[in-house]
Amino acid sequence: MLKAVFQGGDKIEIVSAPIPEPGAGEVLVQTSYCGLCGSDKRLFHNGTQNTPGHELTGIVRRNGPGATAPEGARVAVYIHPYCGQCRFCRVGETNRCINVLGGQIGFNRPGGYAQNVTVPASCLIELPPDISDAEGVLILDTIGTATYGVKYGLRALDSQARSGRAAVVGLGPLGLGSFHILSSLGMEGNVYAYDPAPVRMGAALGWGAKAIDPAGINPRGEFSLVVEASGQQAGRDLVFDLVEPGGCVVLFGQSPNPWIIQPHIKWRRKDFSIVHSFYFPIGMAAEFIDLFRARAGYYRQMISPIVPLEKLQEAFIDFCAGKTLKPLVKLG
Repeated sequence: MLKAVFQGGDKIEIVSAPIPEPGAGEVLVQTSYCGLCGSDKRLFHNGTQNTPGHELTGIVRRNGPGATAPEGARVAVYIHPYCGQCRFCRVGETNRCINVLGGQIGFNRPGGYAQNVTVPASCLIELPPDISDAEGVLILDTIGTATYGVKYGLRALDSQARSGRAAVVGLGPLGLGSFHILSSLGMEGNVYAYDPAPVRMGAALGWGAKAIDPAGINPRGEFSLVVEASGQQAGRDLVFDLVEPGGCVVLFGQSPNPWIIQPHIKWRRKDFSIVHSFYFPIGMAAEFIDLFRARAGYYRQMISPIVPLEKLQEAFIDFCAGKTLKPLVKLG
C-alpha cells in the first residue's frame, strides 16, 4: 500500500509499506477519504513518526482476533480509542476516557493518510446509505467536535440578559463547522464571523454570517457565545473583547505556541466562562448525521478540493495559507 510520511519542514513523502495486520479487537479499514485538519499543521511543519490523519472514512476489510465488524461496511473512524470501563466511559463520555488504548489515531498511532489502517472495532461509526464516504468525513470534527463544544458552551450561559448573538473567530473547517452548528441550533442570522483569509471569510458571508470588524469591537462585549477556532494569539486576544458579561468562550483552536494572557482590565472586570472542548462522545454520532442532513447543501460546499494522496503536500501548503475550506485526500 501507499502511505504518507511527514518529514518536517513542510515536506511529505509518499512511500510503499506493508498492509498492517489487525490485532486483537481491531479491524483493517481500507481508507476512502481523509480530511485535512488544523491539528495536522503542527505535524506538517515539524514532522512525526506515525502517519497522521484523524478524520477518515473507509471500508471494513478484515477482522482481527475477537472483532466481529461486518466486512464491507462503510464507516467513519472515531479517533479516541476508549476503554469502555472507566467512570467516564460507563456514562457514555467516551471523549473523556482516562485509559486511551494505544493512543489517538493519527497522532500516537497510524492514521488515515494511508491506503489501509488498523483501528479498534469499537471506534467504527457506520455510515448510512445517503451519506457518501466523502461527506462522512464531516461527521467527525467539522460537525461532531463543533456540535459538542458549542453545546458545552451554551450550557455555561446563565445571564437572563444575554444577547443571543454568537461569534466565530477563525474559519478553518472547525470554525466553519461551528458557524453551521450555531445556525442549526437557533442562532441563524445572529452569527458573526472573522478570518483574515478572504476565501474563508467569503464562504461564511455567502452562507449568511455577519462580518466582525476587529477595529470596531466594544471591549465590554456583544456576544453571548464566542468560538475561538484560530489557535492564534491575535484571535485569542480578540475573543476577550467579543464575549459579553455572562457569556462563554469556547476554545477549539490548536497551536504549539504558548497562549500568553496578559492581565488587562478588559477581561479582569468581566464575568464570563472559558470552556475547552475535546472531541465528542461516540454515542452522539446519530445526531451529527441528522445535523448534516439538515444543512447538507452547505456542508457539501465546504468539501474542496479533493486530491489524490500524491498531491497531499501541495494540499497542505494551500490549506495552511487559508486558500481552501475542507480539503480531502481520496485514497480508495
